[in-house]
Amino acid sequence: MITDIRQLSVYDQNSILKKRLERYESEGVAAVMKGHYEKELQAAKYRRDQADKFWHNCLDENKRLKRRNVELYRDNQRLQKEKRAAEKESEKDQRLRKMAEDELEMLKKKYADQAAKEGELAEQLEERDKQLAALKDEIARQQAIIDNDGTTSGLPTSKTPLGKKKVIPNSREKSGKNRGGQPGHEKKILPPVPNDEVDDTTIHMAEKCPDCGGPVIETGQDEMRDVSDYEVKIIHHRHVFKGCRCTLCGKEFHEPVPKILTAEHGYGPAVQAMALALINLGFVSVKRSRELIIGLMGNKIKPSEGYVFKLTRRAARKLKQFVNDVKDACVRQKILYWDDTVIFINTKRGCMRFYGNEGLAFYTAHEKKDAAGIEADGILARLTSFTSLMHDHVKYNYRKEFLFKNLECIAHLERELRKLYNDSGHKWALMLKELIGEMVGKRKRIKAAGGSEFDREETDRFEKKLREYVDEGIKAYETDGNRYYHNDEKNAIAKLEEYKENYFGWIYDFELPTTNNVSERSLRMTKSKQKISGQFGDVKNAEDFAAVRTYIETCRRNGKDPYEALYRLMDGNPYTVEELLKTA
Repeated sequence: MITDIRQLSVYDQNSILKKRLERYESEGVAAVMKGHYEKELQAAKYRRDQADKFWHNCLDENKRLKRRNVELYRDNQRLQKEKRAAEKESEKDQRLRKMAEDELEMLKKKYADQAAKEGELAEQLEERDKQLAALKDEIARQQAIIDNDGTTSGLPTSKTPLGKKKVIPNSREKSGKNRGGQPGHEKKILPPVPNDEVDDTTIHMAEKCPDCGGPVIETGQDEMRDVSDYEVKIIHHRHVFKGCRCTLCGKEFHEPVPKILTAEHGYGPAVQAMALALINLGFVSVKRSRELIIGLMGNKIKPSEGYVFKLTRRAARKLKQFVNDVKDACVRQKILYWDDTVIFINTKRGCMRFYGNEGLAFYTAHEKKDAAGIEADGILARLTSFTSLMHDHVKYNYRKEFLFKNLECIAHLERELRKLYNDSGHKWALMLKELIGEMVGKRKRIKAAGGSEFDREETDRFEKKLREYVDEGIKAYETDGNRYYHNDEKNAIAKLEEYKENYFGWIYDFELPTTNNVSERSLRMTKSKQKISGQFGDVKNAEDFAAVRTYIETCRRNGKDPYEALYRLMDGNPYTVEELLKTA
């Protein structure tokens, strides 16, 4: 129950007061209370009036607020509309921005991909440029190989490419004279055969006159023509070893049979020498050698292929002492040449090696071309400081334990310089080659005139020019880039720097040779042998061939006929090294 009406609103207070007043009037409340309540009633009326006034003010304010609320609502609606429009515009802007960002990212990615592709293309282009340069370099290298001839390499004249002019190596100076016999040259003809040496005579006489056909008589003005020919006479030689009995002790015996007569019927030294000459001088195959012997002997002597084949091995066994003597003689020489070349032994690459000089020829054969073979030859390690060894730049020869003096072949250097000039176009190589050729020519003329050395001015000029050309070569090598001939030029310059004394010793000592042509000529026959009769069946066959060639070449170099030497060998009386060197 509400006890304090002041807690109520003005209207509710007025209503309560009216009800109280009516109750008080009906109950007969005292006048005091009535007055009191009337005052309260008046105060309540006043408050009501004030409340009404306030109410009306509130209504007015409410109306104003409603209007304001409407305005605000409208403003809100407008703002919401504008907001929505702005949001739509913002969304559109965001979409456009997103599209722009996406497009930007796409362009960035595209640009990055394009840049990557351009980088790859640049790398590919650079790689292709390198490949193109390498291919051009390879084409140039292959063309240089095709252009090789005797002036730039050891290529024999027989291997000159088709369509290319053959270059015939010739170190002789041109005389300016025409080829062939010179005016006043005596014609070489065979002299007539002495009458007492004529074995057969054929008379040629006309039966009638060639003009009128009349009969003819002799005038005594005979004209003679001699013909020297040969015919093979087969000799069947029988050796009889008479049986004997000693009249004192009763022993029965006969003379010892020589080893060359061990068979009941064999072929003599002439037949054996012919077979050996065909195989080891003419390099004819065993089969064709047999056919030639049968043809020359009128089909009366028919050795088997096996017999012909074994003759070289039989000859090699007879030559063991001779080969050792040649080897010992090589060690004692003042100037010695050596070289080796590839041969084929049962389809594999083997080696034939030569040691010697103008008077000696020592050949060896090996399965491989290596240092082990050189050591097995037993030549280099035995040479003393007395010997000068000419070779084609074999580094094995420069081992510290060797005592001999090394000489480098100048012909190989000239070919190397010529090839380097052809490949690179660097003039220093050509000028150095021409300088070397000039000095070789001057040395020949001085020696022909009886001189024995260059003057100091000439050697100083050579050394100065050599230094200039090598310096130019170093500059050209350092600035020309990595071409296919780059290493060749580098190696040539390095050899000229390191082996100057070995290459140019002949400048200061006219007794020293300039080239290794002695060895090259000595080994040339192995190539001919392989072309004509093929490869060696095994290394033993190659060794036997080397032994026989040692004998033949040493005899030839000392003025002995090779066939005669072979005949003496198979007859059991070969030439000895001592005999050859004494008669040389």
